Amino acid sequence: MKLIHRMGRFVGKVSDHLVGGLLILSVLLNVAQVFTRYALNDPLFWTEEMVRYTTVWLTFAGAAAASLYGDHMDMNLFLDVKNARFQAWHQAILQLIVLGFCILIIWQGTLFCVLNGMQTAPATGLRMVYVYGATVVGGVMLAIVSIHKIVAALYPASDNVEAGVPA
Repeated sequence: MKLIHRMGRFVGKVSDHLVGGLLILSVLLNVAQVFTRYALNDPLFWTEEMVRYTTVWLTFAGAAAASLYGDHMDMNLFLDVKNARFQAWHQAILQLIVLGFCILIIWQGTLFCVLNGMQTAPATGLRMVYVYGATVVGGVMLAIVSIHKIVAALYPASDNVEAGVPA
C-alpha cells in the first residue's frame, strides 16, 4: 500500500513539474513568435506548431495532477449520502471506471503511435510519435493516480498516509 501511495504522489510531482515546464516553454515560444513577427518582420515558422504540440502534452500530463488534487471533473450524484463506507466504495468504483478508460487510452494510444508515429510534422519535421506519445504517457500517469485513489478510498489510514492528500 505504501508503494502505491508513493507512486501516486511521485506521479503528481512529475506531472506538476512537466506541466510547469511545458507551460513556460509554451509562453516563451509565443513570445518569440510575436517578437519575430512584429519586431523583426520575419516570423519563426515552427513556433505555432510547437505550441500546439506543447498544448497536447500539457493536456494529457495535466490530467494526472488534476485528478490527484481533485480538480478534475467529478461525479457528485451521491454526495448527500453520509455513510463513509458507501462514499469510499463509491469513490473506488468511480476510479475503477476512470482506470478502465485509462487502459483504453493507453491501448489505443499505443496502436496509434505504432501505426502513425513515423509521420513527420510539416513545419518542424518532428516525428509524430513524440506528439502521439502524450496519450500513452498521460494515460499511464492517470492510471497510476487512479490506482492510488482507489487504495486511498478503501484504505484511508494505511501506512500512516492520509487518504487523498498528496505530499
